[in-house]
Amino acid sequence: MVSLSNVILIEHQSNGSPQPPWKCLMILNRSIGNLFRPVALLIAVAVCSFAAGYKIRPWKARAIESYASTLASEGVTIAVDPLFTDSLAAQVFDRPDMLARGIMPLAIVIFNSNDFPVEVDGPSIELLWDQERRQSVDPIYAVQCLYESKPTRRIVVPLPIPPIKIQQSHADACQDFKAKYLAVKRVEPHATAGGFLFLQVKDVPGLRQVLESAKVYIPNICNGKTGKEMMFFEIDLKPAIDAAPKK
Repeated sequence: MVSLSNVILIEHQSNGSPQPPWKCLMILNRSIGNLFRPVALLIAVAVCSFAAGYKIRPWKARAIESYASTLASEGVTIAVDPLFTDSLAAQVFDRPDMLARGIMPLAIVIFNSNDFPVEVDGPSIELLWDQERRQSVDPIYAVQCLYESKPTRRIVVPLPIPPIKIQQSHADACQDFKAKYLAVKRVEPHATAGGFLFLQVKDVPGLRQVLESAKVYIPNICNGKTGKEMMFFEIDLKPAIDAAPKK
């Protein structure tokens, strides 16, 4: 490989005839190319990895019979399905370490057999165990927890949500999390709809055991036509935990 010192010395070759400047520049460019070719290769690999990015994985509610934790009242059946391991969460979201980073997706699926629409307020839903009541966090904050060591702030969804700055490289993840977020869900007559809530569980030891005694409390359900409140739901998670793979 030609070094930079070779370029300096090339003007004074043994025959005494100096090389033209353009030829020196050609050698210099070739030398720099040889020096930095491995670096360029690494940059190319990094760009390709970035282009691959986050993959949005499709999700839709299953048949009601396939859910273990359900409850029916006033023509409405609600199923809850906690994705409480990294492998379960990775089936829906393109991250292999959601639980390791302290975020658990909780699927809420509403089956409406009435002749009128119903509305379910997702942000008001709580996870109950022992004496604790835990609400979900904003989907964008959940993305921050997955990609950043120190998210800017923890946001409980029912509060007014200030804007959260995110990196452009996380845009696909944010799009996916927001699209799958339950928010306020309107379910048309004789239809099914659902989405996910995101719960912080990084400070919960023995999560599987805790969830076996936990309940999902769904307080705000109403008739979408009249606005009349309907009966609240409180659904045991134990059947869903027992039905999940042990590993």
